[in-house]
This record gives sequence, C-alpha cells and structure tokens, in this order.
Amino acid sequence: MADDAFNPEELDEIFASIDPMPVRMARDFLTEAGIEAFIFDGETSRMLGTTAAIPARLMVHADRAAEARQRLKELGFGE
Repeated sequence: MADDAFNPEELDEIFASIDPMPVRMARDFLTEAGIEAFIFDGETSRMLGTTAAIPARLMVHADRAAEARQRLKELGFGE
C-alpha cells in the first residue's frame, strides 16, 4: 500500500454510522468485491459508545466511490 493511500483528498466517505459494526461489515463486503476501503474514526467511535459525536466512517478511493456506493446500496447499506 502506498504512503498516500490515506490522502483525504483522494478518498470519499461512502458510509458512516455511530455503530462501528456495520461499518466493518460494509468494509468487508467491499474488500471481497475488490474495492479497497478504509475505516476512519472506528476506534474513537467505539470508545465513545453509541454517541453521535464521532461516527465511524467508511472511505474509498474517489475513483471507486460510485461503484462502492452502488454495491452497498444493493446490500442494504443505504443513506
């Protein structure tokens, strides 16, 4: 993985939840589909419990964001 893989300017948020479990599940689904995905703020969200202060966020490379959103929508991860 390249050092710039986590450059926020090249990543789009495609899913967020105050519960980190569905975010991890969504990441696993995308990984199985060949789409590299990253969880941001997952540990912070987990430490704070179910507060809406800091949701766990699922990020993908911007050029794969539309495909990732569509795949998640098909699996029931809607906005």
